[in-house]
Amino acid sequence: MNPRHLARLIYPEFRFGKTPLDQALKLVDAGVGGFCFYGGTADEVRDAARTLKDASGTPLLIAADYEDGVGRWVKGGTELPTNMAIGASGSPDLARRKGEITALEAKALGVDWIFAPVVDLAVRPANPIVNVRAFGADWRLAAELAGAYMSGVNSQGALCALKHFPGHGDTETDSHLELPEVNKDRQAFEDGELKPYRALARAADAVMVGHLKVPAYDAANPASLSGKVIKELLRGELAYGGLVITDALNMKALSGAGEPGVRAFLAGADILLFPEDPFKLLAALERAALDGTISEALVAQALARQDALVRKLSPFRSAPPPQDVVRCAEHLAWPAEAAPACLAWAYGGGKFTLKAGETAGYYEPGTAQKDWKGAAFIEALSGLGVRVVPYEPGRGLKLVAGVFSRPRAYSAAINLGPDERTDLACAIKGAAGSVIAAFGSPFVLDGLERRPDAALCAFCSLGEFQQCAAGVLAGTARAAGTMPVTLKDLS
Repeated sequence: MNPRHLARLIYPEFRFGKTPLDQALKLVDAGVGGFCFYGGTADEVRDAARTLKDASGTPLLIAADYEDGVGRWVKGGTELPTNMAIGASGSPDLARRKGEITALEAKALGVDWIFAPVVDLAVRPANPIVNVRAFGADWRLAAELAGAYMSGVNSQGALCALKHFPGHGDTETDSHLELPEVNKDRQAFEDGELKPYRALARAADAVMVGHLKVPAYDAANPASLSGKVIKELLRGELAYGGLVITDALNMKALSGAGEPGVRAFLAGADILLFPEDPFKLLAALERAALDGTISEALVAQALARQDALVRKLSPFRSAPPPQDVVRCAEHLAWPAEAAPACLAWAYGGGKFTLKAGETAGYYEPGTAQKDWKGAAFIEALSGLGVRVVPYEPGRGLKLVAGVFSRPRAYSAAINLGPDERTDLACAIKGAAGSVIAAFGSPFVLDGLERRPDAALCAFCSLGEFQQCAAGVLAGTARAAGTMPVTLKDLS
């Protein structure tokens, strides 16, 4: 078997500031099918994509996790609202526009493939890795908005991928650190997590399979290494005929799994993403081909699915978007335009207001003043005539608490810790009135020892969303969104 055919199954990482270009060019020379980019400036991404593609003998695909726009990873790109913020709006138009902007900027930088949208459901408050990456808790909402997002991405000549099959929402474990297990029966999966895949799979360019164990389908293997999950469930029961990608194979969820790349391919994956050592994986694939474990027919089938996506892209390759579309005025203006539809009151709307001339005390639980993340929020309140000072209990001040909490790989936690909750309760007790502005996870509002008068959710920390939140509290803007998740303390 031609080793270059095996190499095309592999998509290594290219991490700016870490991956040497000459090492990546050696992988191109070996025949890898593409790369997953992380970080970089706009110029660096553009130059690296061009260099690697020019050096490849086959169409090289560049992918990236630009879930919240190019600017989430690339300096010089536009960062966009989280999926959960779009979920609060309930607007397919906003979801589609998010996909369009992301694809336009990605394509201008030479990136072909957006590993998004996330269609996991936000049903577990303590989930440290899904949370605001999800559109919400309801599969209907997730399917509608993810479908609109995919339409936007495809309309601008980029590829997308649904993730993380069969559903990573109902777990409290970060698969970057250890293997999560979802103990739900098949009917529970059928009634929830699988619904977005049933609705969207035929329109999806790819499905990414997660590193999680689902005993209802396979008690022995992670989904990403399971023929029962990929071949029987995804390709069989869901009748999905498209391309399957593994989640990153370097994640610690697969520790002790031997050579996970070979196992994933035999289980039904077509692309082996981000192995710990791409050359070691290639050697393992070659050994498996030599001893007959991997057949030429299976490899040809996987490459045919990859070729189909290359053909889908080909009409757009000759005329990529102009470079000045990246971080253009129209894209930069969009988050501010979207924000009012995305902000939502968790409770207490109208029970807390600020007026010009009032003094409000601001703080962020567990965060020193020098490390506060709410500069845009404070500045916007000040611009509306509210005097903002660091909060001190017992001074008769109104309390505005900004809470910034979002998924972070390898963090294993997302919401407020016990000390932060106690600190917040003491602050609320000593306030003349109080509000929490959640610029990230809405689940920080669960488990509070003392509830504030009101809680406003922005679902992301973009400056435009902070400014809109200030306007809502000061009465110059309206939070028109609806909570896309259920809070335990309010259910």
